[in-house]
Amino acid sequence: MSLLITKHWRLQWAKSRLQIQTCLFCDNIKIKKNKSSGKKYKDTVYLPKTDFVLSLKKNKTGIGLQKSELSSLYKWQQHEDRQKQFVLHDGPPYANGKLHVGHAINKVLKDIINRFHLLQGYNIHYVPGWDCHGLPIELKALTKNKKEKLSDQAVRALSKAFAEDSMHVQKESFQDYGVMADWGGQVYRTMDPQYEVKQLDVFYTMYEKDLIYQGFMPVYWSPSSKTALAEAELEYGPDFVSKAVYVKFPLAADSVQSSAFSDADKQRLFALIWTTTPWTLPANEAICYGSDLIYCLVKNHSNDEVYICGKEFVNRLNSILSDNSSVIQEFKGSDLKDFRYINPLKQLMNPSLDVQKLPFLEGGHVTSDVGTGLVHTAPAHGQEDFQKGIQHGLSVDTLVDEMGRYTSETGPLLEGKKVHVDAEDTVISLLRDYVLLQESYKHSYPIDWRTKKPVILRACKQWFIDTSKLQDQAMECMKEVKVYPDSLRQNMDAQLNRKYWCISRQRVWGVPIPVFYHRDTGEVLINREIFNHVRGQISRHGSNCWWSMTIEELLPQEILSRSGLGKPGDYEKGSDIIDIWFDSGTSWASVLPGDKVADVYLEGLDQFRGWFQSSLLTSVACRGIAPFKKLVVHGFAVDEEGHKMAKSVGNVVDPTQIINGFSKKTGIPYGLDVLRLWVANSGLQTKVAIGNNILDSHQEELFQIRKMLRHLLGNLQGFDPSLLRISYTDLLPQDQCLLSMLHTYGTQVTSLYEEFKFGRVLALMQKFLSDLSKFYITTTKDRLYCDNVHSLNHQSCLFTLYHTLEVLTKSIAPILPSLAEEVYKFHPEKKETPLFYNRWYSLDPSWSNPEVEELVSTALLIRDKINEVLISEPPSNYDALVITNNSLFLDLQNLQQTETAIDSPLCEILQTAVTTLKQSQSGEIIHGDRDHVIRGKHVDSDFTVVLTVANGTKCERCRRNTAKTGELCQRCSNVLLHIGNMEAKT
Repeated sequence: MSLLITKHWRLQWAKSRLQIQTCLFCDNIKIKKNKSSGKKYKDTVYLPKTDFVLSLKKNKTGIGLQKSELSSLYKWQQHEDRQKQFVLHDGPPYANGKLHVGHAINKVLKDIINRFHLLQGYNIHYVPGWDCHGLPIELKALTKNKKEKLSDQAVRALSKAFAEDSMHVQKESFQDYGVMADWGGQVYRTMDPQYEVKQLDVFYTMYEKDLIYQGFMPVYWSPSSKTALAEAELEYGPDFVSKAVYVKFPLAADSVQSSAFSDADKQRLFALIWTTTPWTLPANEAICYGSDLIYCLVKNHSNDEVYICGKEFVNRLNSILSDNSSVIQEFKGSDLKDFRYINPLKQLMNPSLDVQKLPFLEGGHVTSDVGTGLVHTAPAHGQEDFQKGIQHGLSVDTLVDEMGRYTSETGPLLEGKKVHVDAEDTVISLLRDYVLLQESYKHSYPIDWRTKKPVILRACKQWFIDTSKLQDQAMECMKEVKVYPDSLRQNMDAQLNRKYWCISRQRVWGVPIPVFYHRDTGEVLINREIFNHVRGQISRHGSNCWWSMTIEELLPQEILSRSGLGKPGDYEKGSDIIDIWFDSGTSWASVLPGDKVADVYLEGLDQFRGWFQSSLLTSVACRGIAPFKKLVVHGFAVDEEGHKMAKSVGNVVDPTQIINGFSKKTGIPYGLDVLRLWVANSGLQTKVAIGNNILDSHQEELFQIRKMLRHLLGNLQGFDPSLLRISYTDLLPQDQCLLSMLHTYGTQVTSLYEEFKFGRVLALMQKFLSDLSKFYITTTKDRLYCDNVHSLNHQSCLFTLYHTLEVLTKSIAPILPSLAEEVYKFHPEKKETPLFYNRWYSLDPSWSNPEVEELVSTALLIRDKINEVLISEPPSNYDALVITNNSLFLDLQNLQQTETAIDSPLCEILQTAVTTLKQSQSGEIIHGDRDHVIRGKHVDSDFTVVLTVANGTKCERCRRNTAKTGELCQRCSNVLLHIGNMEAKT
């Protein structure tokens, strides 16, 4: 038989009488109200009330977080008796001026990690530090006294003052970022005497182990900084343009033994080399070849000259010679071993010298894919060149001084000419008869990371760490270290492949290399007793004493006499200081004494070649262990178009301007929370974009978060803690469902924090807020606002909202501590205790309930089908008949146990005025012309929903179409009666 939907059915629905009812209280619907009735019941509805402001215009930046609380919180937790310890060792920022957004990324990420572990019940060990020495600080200090010639001590005094001023400014900024630490006490500075002596202890330990030595070899040298540089202090300019030349060196005729040449041919035989550094040609001492490569003799038909070059270069040579050449012979590179050639520059540099016949040498580094196949070799200006020079006893004279100028040894034609200024043009001009071709060559070239000027390779005496002896052990230690993201692990492996690390610098603002040199022999003097004495002086007076004290004070006669080493006057102090990467890389010695290891080192991507590596190598050398368990690596800030930030471009962003600045779009201040949201969202990306549009999107994100928190706080005003004793099984299914979703959310958030995936935390939070709003907040407003506050349905909702607020607030607390503390200050139960004096949220295992989530999702599917048909019209204007088959019917009965209901979980979820649940029968469903018939499918079950205009009238209190007669529905009448009885009793 068919089901007939008639007025009779509507009357039956209207006659339903249940004590607890539900309704839709939608802010998006404008309802015409009778003014008198609206005012009459206004005070009987339990609307949200809180002083927590929604508008960011009204919210003072950082209201929930004061600077004084950052230090007090850190010191409080230090004295807490906790079983777990967490150590995040701070890589020291450079004390050379104001901060940029890169610093904000770094410090905020560290603070997020620390705050999460604090809430997890750990004692946090975090000592902020500063890198105080080095050339950039020295140069900035000197800019204030350009005209005056300063002593070394004066330079050091100016540098120290500049570093201290910078640290003060930076410390204030770090506190503006909301970073928790003992800013007034527990910090480290690489210029403090006790730090310096710990650093020197590492130096001497490595010296005693033969890991540190003095040597003479080519090093990267910065003429603009007048000092040697380590690889970590280099950048590579991808568009550097060099003056490249193809040069023909004449062969010494008597060295060419081949019978294939006549004497005339031998006089016209040349070796072709190619170089991008023509300034090194005066130091040329050999030509290297590949013994297994094939070489050719190529005749230039325009002048009958014959050139030796690699076979792969022949086509290029023919092009240079305007297609006027031919190959006359091929041979293996090994045939060149006895050949000799002449460098014409040698005679131009010193005409009085006899003609030098220079050798051809076999070189494993020679390839056929670049250049002519013959490699110009200057032992003082290249690593492979130097090795060949040592192997074959070649001259390793350095012909350029610390300024990059040719020395007097180059003769009057070259002396004083400067590399990368006029040296190249002068050399090319002197060799003009031997230059086959000059061209501009664009390539990657090392530049000084501070001055942004090109560097050179220059042989000189320096102090080195023999990293080849540490490589295997360091790589073995790295196997136990986790790297986040793991894809960057190879960056460390690549950096550990270098053979040495130059640690001496020719400046004055730094820690001295504590050695003495014999005035006559230049022999190095240092031993344990001498070192201990110098160490004691530095411990008492700071490293300034190396410059201020006499040789007798630093090297007492009694110490020399005990070892029979002569008099103090026989020696002079070393003038080199230690590389600042060694300074900062030994910070573990001060902050992680003994065998203490940090749980986390967190720095930017570039620190694989810097602080990560220097820390690893020095710790492995002295302790045999890595100083960290985990390396967390973040990226660099770029503008919205992905361009690198530079002052010259004008796209640099000051974090302080974000905190104190306003959105051009909204006129609302960004504040600290927007800055920290941006940092957390950036996660561990290689490039982190920032700009007004991006910040505006985070401001909108923050507004949505505040909106939800305000709603939750308002509904919990006057919350009775006794409600927390409600059993989970007594909750309504939709409340159980939300707690199950909350359990999943909370569990995943904890895991994401542990994996340092903070951007994923925020993405998950946004999804949860969306689900919370669409599924729960909208559907429970009637129950929350209009039910009897003592009813189980109302209390079930409060119980759920209380835990939702707790988990949500704490889940964002590490990222947005100011906002989280602000929530706690307005929390009806929590306002007496700051949030971070509590622990992380706890999740009741019983909340995890996939079955109830599946059940509620089925009802939500039906609701979505209804909304698709009604579009913007509210379902509360309709009564619903839901007809399903057996399996789905049995499931939905868990949400509605009676056939017709106005307060069942199913009715609340569907948001209809009245809901009737029927099991499907065969036959056609008959409905009225104005009814909506909706059909759908869930898994294998079909369902039909018939929507009929609500039979009830609108209740003037709850605004639901459930009133039978008069102004109020039965539920609201009962609530008002209860309120009246309560007032009578009081």
